[in-house]
Amino acid sequence: MSLFSPTLHSTNRSGWSGNVLIAMAIVSLTACGGGSDGESGPPDGGSGGTGPSVSIGALEGDWLQKGCVKAGAQSYKRTLRVRITGQTIVDYFEGVLTFRGNDCAGASQAAGPTRTGTVTFARSEGSQVLTAHWGELRTVIGTRSGAIWTLQPQDLLCILGDEIPTIQPTLTAVSSSVATIPVDNCFGR
Repeated sequence: MSLFSPTLHSTNRSGWSGNVLIAMAIVSLTACGGGSDGESGPPDGGSGGTGPSVSIGALEGDWLQKGCVKAGAQSYKRTLRVRITGQTIVDYFEGVLTFRGNDCAGASQAAGPTRTGTVTFARSEGSQVLTAHWGELRTVIGTRSGAIWTLQPQDLLCILGDEIPTIQPTLTAVSSSVATIPVDNCFGR
């Protein structure tokens, strides 16, 4: 079952859609590493197991934000969908699940996912605790930015903003940045 097939309720959609836009703005701001009361975990999630795959194939599929964004009597989680379209290219989709209560539990209503852009990865590197994929995000409106998609054991996906060319050229630099991101701002399966 897809993350994007939640139970739908008959609700006043006009008020709901405005709240989704507000939530998406809040989530976009917190995705950069701020705004969460959650604590950062160790880069490997404490697994000590084998490392994540360096293949971009490991990124494909549906992802759900770990943390819950609370806004009044509602709550939200971002959703991502990754579709591989070439050897080093993925289409990137975003959406939001809205919950009636402020704890991201129970039935939800989906908005999206909508295609946000394309990521072209230039290189990938990995260790037992972290795999990083350096690339360029080109949005559907043509803007470009650097992006580093990281995958940790237990399918924990964290996305870092970057510059072109990268300001985090090593796995060690990326690992240090990932360690500052609250797990709530990352995504799981």
